[in-house]
Amino acid sequence: MDTTLLFTTGLMSLSYLVVAFVITPANARYLLAGYNTMSEEKRQAFDIDRYLTIFFKPFFKKLTLFPPLSLLVLTAFLEAEEAIIAWSIIQGLPFAWFLWRSYAFQR
Repeated sequence: MDTTLLFTTGLMSLSYLVVAFVITPANARYLLAGYNTMSEEKRQAFDIDRYLTIFFKPFFKKLTLFPPLSLLVLTAFLEAEEAIIAWSIIQGLPFAWFLWRSYAFQR
């Protein structure tokens, strides 16, 4: 495998891990998209501790494994160029699921 691809995969995984540990209830009002634009009234009604503990942090910790595992699987079944293209496209899939599941916490 190409060094650039391995570096990119590692950097993505590290970025997801950093997000999982850096976002806290104390700084979410500044760093967490959507929460930082809520009115104070909506922010008070939203259980940020529950959201971060039950959903957000576990999601990003698990997401840390997605880039290297998906790359490993794809390179096992596809040619190098095809694997890179497929890998690049599927990196967005977990975020579609993330948005769908996040919506449940707003109700």
